Amino acid sequence: MNTFTVRTVYLDPPKVEAAHYDVIPTNEQGKAVCGLFLDFLSENPPEFRKALPFLKKGSTELQWAAADGGVAFAAFFEENRPVSMGVLISGLVPEADEQMLASIHEAIFGEQPAEMLEAPERPLMLNVLFPDSVELHPQVQLLSTALASVYFRVIGEMLAQSTPGPGSPRQ
Repeated sequence: MNTFTVRTVYLDPPKVEAAHYDVIPTNEQGKAVCGLFLDFLSENPPEFRKALPFLKKGSTELQWAAADGGVAFAAFFEENRPVSMGVLISGLVPEADEQMLASIHEAIFGEQPAEMLEAPERPLMLNVLFPDSVELHPQVQLLSTALASVYFRVIGEMLAQSTPGPGSPRQ
């Protein structure tokens, strides 16, 4: 896993933007934010909702749930209002990927068709931004991208550790 995709879904007006990123950021701001997230996630259980202590302004909270199969759920809140809701899917277990995509579809769109959520890329963060908090979208996009970078890097490292290298004994 050297790169990942972030698909950002805007609900009003409806549109989707896709961007590709290196799993290991190359700019200093990206490295700094990823370092803060790595520390924050490593200090917490696989499922929680907490304020981000490293932000100086506002009261941004992250609701996080990492699950088996290389998938996770992330939602950002500001003053208890949802700003974004997203899923991170690694592509390691297609069934887990499909379950996460179905869960975000149901949470946002219910029974309505939602071509906006079609996303073939893996690894992928599919992030839905809510229209009530437009002024927070740039911050949440940065936070979401940094979170995805850290998550996919950790998943890649775990995968590398579990895969025997050349010349390693197989079990």
